[in-house]
Amino acid sequence: MFLHGWGGGVVSFLPVAQRLCGVNSLLFDFRGFGRSEESGVMTLEDYARDTLALMDELGIKKAVLVGHSFGCRVGAYIAANHPERVTGFIITDGAGLRPRRGIKYYFRILLYKLKKRLNLNTSGAGSTDYKALSGDMKKTFVSIVNRYTEEECRKISCPTLIVWGKEDKDTPFYMAKRFNRLIADSALIMFEGGHFCYIGQLAQYTAIVGKFISGVCDGVDICGG
Repeated sequence: MFLHGWGGGVVSFLPVAQRLCGVNSLLFDFRGFGRSEESGVMTLEDYARDTLALMDELGIKKAVLVGHSFGCRVGAYIAANHPERVTGFIITDGAGLRPRRGIKYYFRILLYKLKKRLNLNTSGAGSTDYKALSGDMKKTFVSIVNRYTEEECRKISCPTLIVWGKEDKDTPFYMAKRFNRLIADSALIMFEGGHFCYIGQLAQYTAIVGKFISGVCDGVDICGG
């Protein structure tokens, strides 16, 4: 089951699924992304419940979860809290761990709070992703980015493969090492490239994913998707 990143959708992992010969893959749009409509303010738990409900609807008892960025938050929650539904987990440039913050970050937060208190214009605040969103999705974004998954990662017991672009600026490589430390049964592979390393190294990524899936898929309904 492919779990796309923030702002992505079915198309995000489509090139990978198309190259995975002999693997039953499932791709879908999270609510508020791709062709899936918004449905109020969502939490990480809501996205996980949606994913499990889709598995139930399709009669999928167990799956290998392949996540990118935001999708790894959802995958980590499911793998930790519903281990009977997950046979393997692939984290690709994953989000969900608390980032290191420098003094510039805290200065921007302080400046934003000061402007709000003085009733000054704060419309320019926030990331590019945040500013592009509608009202409910802005609240969803805030909910998601402030929901860290370290505790979930410590509970994950399924075989886990961590794939990372060493030049990733959105989720820097130190996060890959932290995922590797937190998840007991995990292995880390470093790729050339940035936050979308799986696209830049498509053939290599697909080959590694296919090999991982073949090693964990005995008795699984859907692998890699």
